[in-house]
Amino acid sequence: MTGNIVQRRGLRLYSMAGVMLAATLLTAVCGGEEETTRGPAAVAAPTEAQPPDSGQPKRGGTLRVAVVRDHSTFDPPIVVAVPDIVFTRQSYDNLILRDPDDLSLAPMLAESWEQNGDLTQFTFRLRPGVKFRHGKEFTAEDVVYTFNRLLDPDVGSPIAATLDFVKNVAALDERTVVFDLDSPNAYLPDLVTLYHARIIPSDIHPERLVTEEFGTGPFFLKEHVEDERIVMTRNAEYWWEGYPYLDGVIFFYIPDPETRTGALTTGVVDVIHDLVPSSVPALDADPETRVSEAASAAYLSLAMDMRVPPFDNILVRKALQAATDREAILQVAQFGKGEIAYDHPIPSNDPLFWEGSRDAASRYDIERAEALLEEAGYPDGIDLTLYTSTSVATMVEMAVVFKEKAAPAGIRVKIQREPEENYWTDVWMVKPFTTAWWGGRAPEEALSVAYKSDAEWNESRYENPRVDELIIKARSQADRADRRESYWEIQRTLIDEVPRIIPVFGPVFRGLRLNVRDCEANQKSKLLLYKCWLDD
Repeated sequence: MTGNIVQRRGLRLYSMAGVMLAATLLTAVCGGEEETTRGPAAVAAPTEAQPPDSGQPKRGGTLRVAVVRDHSTFDPPIVVAVPDIVFTRQSYDNLILRDPDDLSLAPMLAESWEQNGDLTQFTFRLRPGVKFRHGKEFTAEDVVYTFNRLLDPDVGSPIAATLDFVKNVAALDERTVVFDLDSPNAYLPDLVTLYHARIIPSDIHPERLVTEEFGTGPFFLKEHVEDERIVMTRNAEYWWEGYPYLDGVIFFYIPDPETRTGALTTGVVDVIHDLVPSSVPALDADPETRVSEAASAAYLSLAMDMRVPPFDNILVRKALQAATDREAILQVAQFGKGEIAYDHPIPSNDPLFWEGSRDAASRYDIERAEALLEEAGYPDGIDLTLYTSTSVATMVEMAVVFKEKAAPAGIRVKIQREPEENYWTDVWMVKPFTTAWWGGRAPEEALSVAYKSDAEWNESRYENPRVDELIIKARSQADRADRRESYWEIQRTLIDEVPRIIPVFGPVFRGLRLNVRDCEANQKSKLLLYKCWLDD
């Protein structure tokens, strides 16, 4: 998602001198101030280089974090790019926090919540004494404003369709908000943890939210130098007592993975948030760095626009499915890390996973792919352009493996690498055949956001009334066996109709200097800097 200009600048800044850059950035900061079933549990996989046991957290210091690119918007309901998700997490809060390690729900701006007997109404009691950065006191009107705006079709939030069961949001008093639903749904507390649902103040014009931040979070935006850095400073009046430990955070844009790795090993930065698998060996070998790893439901996808030939032909989609060598993608693109996926977003260790997926999803079979193409009307093979980008780790590598392994079936793939800065706005969901990386989500959210006919992020433009019906039906099924049957049918359907090819689930990697504490990778890939600290 970062362009050539950004890349050149990242390389130029790094090559100047690490010490000089670090001094510049430090000067910038010092100048001012659930679903009942769960996805895979985060599993830390520490490397040989381990931090010493340093006891209690220490206060102070500035953490320098390398990210791939600059921000696109600070406006929570419409964020798409990973850096935007990371930045808004530091400056805004949700009603509820989804713990990224054990997936439990914890109070944030909502102190407590309860539901009625038939799951059609949820009541949230709000935390008192919380203020937005511009001084406004946080009240129920801000929650009502946040969710009404999020659900407004004119705003175009990607999760509006996921929350379309919310009929009304109303304030009973300054500290009480009621959500009325048009049908029973047990998932509302899970869904208010999403990054699009960060609470925004009701008294700020939406146009200002794009370039400014007005949150209640642990850090405030101090400076934004376009294509270079974002500087944040500690919120000294943060409502969560004791947090944050850091005085400030600097997000430094370094588009090139090798340059990010070099910046970490030389001490120019302290953290690499989006660490590509190819960088893991170098950081493992360096005595001053370590790699934190967590299992994840994040996945790579090959998205086909089903409205556009030849992807409107199910035989073509099945041929591409048969020509996908999942094991090769796992080994080459992800260095063997993660696990095989079966063209739906539910991993094998989720209780809702359909075991039949392993046999139903087509194995790598060149002869079958050739036969399907011939049946589809392409006896001499087919020419396709696959659009990809280095904006997220391993997308390009997946595209290259797919191209090489599909070629024997007569599937001739031209890989079109696009600039990072416009990939998610001008290429993904615009071009007919694209790569994508999706963060791990619970099954209900993962299916709603990508397969529901009216979902904003339905990247394949998939429309199946039965799948829509099952997604909605599962929301109200209190019995786990009934809910499992609904999800199993969805998985069978997605494998059979192939709206997307999902070949692998990938772990989350984070690169760290040895003095960085409580900043480990987690399965949700959340960068929770309020609890990170430096042991100097």
